[in-house]
Amino acid sequence: MNYSQDVLLHFMNGVADGDDDGFVAKASDFLGMEIASTTSVKLSFRGSKDNSGVNTATIGVADLEHGYDSTNPDERENPTFRDICTVVTSLLNSDRDKYFVVADQAAGVYIRPFSGTVAVANAAD
Repeated sequence: MNYSQDVLLHFMNGVADGDDDGFVAKASDFLGMEIASTTSVKLSFRGSKDNSGVNTATIGVADLEHGYDSTNPDERENPTFRDICTVVTSLLNSDRDKYFVVADQAAGVYIRPFSGTVAVANAAD
């Protein structure tokens, strides 16, 4: 049998001491991304063994309101939601067999523009 590998995305909160502290999601399980607050975005993935649940990672970003202060992208200090979507899209569409640590608060590892607090919610199995 020929199994095709998928891009894997890693998310972990700052505590990393229990069952609901992180997850690794396949890019093909991506459901969507939304603005959670002016300083965070939420990514959602199909979760649980039968894919009936949803795993989410809410990740800190620079203040999104300040990303729109300048019409010239080269002068903006903070990313816009569109900028963040571009980063996520590039991760999801990367070559297969890739593993990305998107946001690991415990290890202090982030793909830019993510930073700060990571809150995860795992689907019940």
